[in-house]
Amino acid sequence: MLRVKTNLRALRLPRAQRPPGNHSFRFKSSRPEDLPPAQTHSVQEGFAQGPIFVLNVAKRFIKFSAIGLGVLGLATGLAFEGTHVWVENVELSLPPDDAETRKWEWNLERENWSGDLEAAGTDPALGFQGRHLVRAAWMAEHWTVDWAAHQNISSGSMKSGDGHLDPSGFVDPRLVKTECFLRDAIAIAEQKNIQGKLRPRTMTQLLTLHAAVLERMGSEAMVTAKAQYERAWSSQPSITPQSARIALKLADLNHRLGHNDDALTWWSRTIHIVHPHSDKNGIPLEMPESPYAQRSLLFALSSLSAFYATTGNFIKAQSVAESALDLARSVRQPESMASISPQHAIHALTLLQRSSVLAIHLAEVLYAQRRPIILSTQWLTTAAQSSETVIRALTGLPLVNLSFDQPLTPSDTIEISFLNTPSLKKPAISLYRDSRRTAAEAWNLLGMLMEGKQQQAALDAYGKSVRLAGSSKEWGKPADTTLKTDWEVIWGNYSRVVQTK
Repeated sequence: MLRVKTNLRALRLPRAQRPPGNHSFRFKSSRPEDLPPAQTHSVQEGFAQGPIFVLNVAKRFIKFSAIGLGVLGLATGLAFEGTHVWVENVELSLPPDDAETRKWEWNLERENWSGDLEAAGTDPALGFQGRHLVRAAWMAEHWTVDWAAHQNISSGSMKSGDGHLDPSGFVDPRLVKTECFLRDAIAIAEQKNIQGKLRPRTMTQLLTLHAAVLERMGSEAMVTAKAQYERAWSSQPSITPQSARIALKLADLNHRLGHNDDALTWWSRTIHIVHPHSDKNGIPLEMPESPYAQRSLLFALSSLSAFYATTGNFIKAQSVAESALDLARSVRQPESMASISPQHAIHALTLLQRSSVLAIHLAEVLYAQRRPIILSTQWLTTAAQSSETVIRALTGLPLVNLSFDQPLTPSDTIEISFLNTPSLKKPAISLYRDSRRTAAEAWNLLGMLMEGKQQQAALDAYGKSVRLAGSSKEWGKPADTTLKTDWEVIWGNYSRVVQTK
């Protein structure tokens, strides 16, 4: 028995050979040590936390969206007001006041939005809303708008008031927006004017601007344009040199509307304003001293001459045209454009272009009276060459050693000296456009007189007319400023002679 116990002790493993750790193998876990700890919350608690998470996300989204919208609104407001500040202080600022501009009275020709030729910006008495509307009207007229925004009007207005090649049945959206803004601004100005807060000529200027926009919108708006010009005339605190231009507009509109007696009254009033002393026919015996009045007088006389010609009173039309040409010749022309200021040059070129218009009228009435054709051809040649001289001077082409036998292909680039002078930019652009029209019309009429007698001379004249009325980029296409009806006549005459030659 003792021996058996001794043997059993001998069978026990040494302590160093026993497995480490827990001495009991029954309670050792079989789970791998790298697994995550067991969940300590229930499934119901997970479902409860889901809506709370969604609400937190929604609150953050609303919060940051509100901040973003606030920043966007602030930026938009700053941009909006910044644009108005720019227009008020930069675009509507007074141009540099130089002696030459005042000497030739181009300051009187400047488009005025303030109601005072000596004030910049807009009339403060219009208030916050009124001033914003006036500036918005300026922006709508002068800054580009997409043609896709054109607004359709009735079929009675197939072209704009200035006759440019616009899509049929549409009006330039700039004019539509400008008219709306000015109409609302005038409504505010009327209330301010009753209170006596406006500048003396603010109401007159706003009505004149509104009427000018309506006049360009087509035949349907002419009646309203005439009414606005009449209101502008009545709102004047006194008669000034600029009053002659309002009277001239009323004369032209009455003539276009068929109110010939009223038209004659307004032409007479225009001439009396620029020169109170006239002969028995109502034509001044001499040119006024004021350059602005000289330009106004020739504008009025050329319109009056055209009126008499279109109404069949050829004797009076001839008399007015000849008297006006004599007055224009009485003004001394500069010997060289290079030796005079740009302001003087534009004035002299304006008188020369008006002389071209009068020469065309005289040629037409002489032909209508069955006078020798040579008289009409001479006046038409003079008109064409004078207008081409204006074009050359405006575009920087040489004026010496001219050869009018060579066709003139005008450039669309006006001399930088005219464009860089704020008071001359708009008059120079208008003068260039009118000179091209006048020269093209003169050459076209000359071709009509020569056709059938001198075919080659007629073809040359028609070709010159096409170059002047057509695009400088593509042959056979009209220029942007060419009237659609004029182009159809000019191109039709040229094509007919080319085909029969």
